[in-house]
Amino acid sequence: MNIDIQTEHVLMQPGWRHMIDEWVTRCARYHPDVVGIDLRLRHAERVHPREQVAVVAISGRRKLRAAKQADLMAVALHGALDALEQELLLHEAAGYGAWRGPR
Repeated sequence: MNIDIQTEHVLMQPGWRHMIDEWVTRCARYHPDVVGIDLRLRHAERVHPREQVAVVAISGRRKLRAAKQADLMAVALHGALDALEQELLLHEAAGYGAWRGPR
C-alpha cells in the first residue's frame, strides 16, 4: 500500500505516526482493495487556529475522503481516520469493494 503523509506548519509526533501505522495495518487487513492512503496534517493559521487532518484512500478507481478539525492534532487525526473507515465500509456495502473479514 502506498502511504503519503504531508505536514504543514506541524512537526510529526511519534504518537501520531504510531496511530497512523496501526490504522494502515488494520486497513490493509480489512480493506485489501485500498492501494493508497494520502494524509495531510496541517495547523491552520487563520482567525481561529485549529489542527486539521485530511485523508484520502484510493480503492480501485475511487477516492474516498474524510477531513476533521480539532484543537489537538491527535483528536483531529483520530476523527479523520474513523470517518474514513466509515466511508470505506459504506463503499464496500454499496458493492464497490468486498469486505473479506479478518484473516
